[in-house]
Amino acid sequence: MPSQIEAEIKLAGPTLDALQQRLTAAGFTLELTTPRHFEDNWLFDTPTRSLFNTRQALRVRLRDDLDGATVTHKGKPVETPASGVKVREELELTVSDGHTLIQLFKKLGFEKTFRYQKFRTIYRLRHSTGLDLWAMFDETPIGCFVELEGDQAAIERLIQQLGLARDDYITASYPRLQFERCQAMGRPLEDMTFALAVGDGR
Repeated sequence: MPSQIEAEIKLAGPTLDALQQRLTAAGFTLELTTPRHFEDNWLFDTPTRSLFNTRQALRVRLRDDLDGATVTHKGKPVETPASGVKVREELELTVSDGHTLIQLFKKLGFEKTFRYQKFRTIYRLRHSTGLDLWAMFDETPIGCFVELEGDQAAIERLIQQLGLARDDYITASYPRLQFERCQAMGRPLEDMTFALAVGDGR
């Protein structure tokens, strides 16, 4: 069960090409590591929302290019004062049958609190200055994003390398972005899924 300390930010753009060009214009090279694939993410919590209330998360991720699923526990984030970048521990493991695991969580009393989907392409992002991190290009029902992930020092250097002001990047998760979007429309939180879901976890 690998454990790692993760920091990340997101950049939004009109298209994935525009986001790639933004990075290459700043001198970064992108090495494709995982071709475009579909991800279906399910968040679970206790009936009392004990995870949400302590800023933790339990996620089951299904992918159309892999058998099985990935289960992730996200620990309580620590927010760095200057940049707002959140740093948190993640525990992750792979299981052979994600759909059965989803049913198991439900039988154990966990509730599905949110579901979000995306098409993701993963690159290794490198710069001549020595910066080395991950770039996940996401096509979501609410727009295009690149999620930039590494350790805290790498993300802080990336922000400087790109000349980003605090308002130029996003530290919120996809559930938070969808919550704010629904709130702005006067609606309760809705799942962030495509009209024709590829996998439904039944």
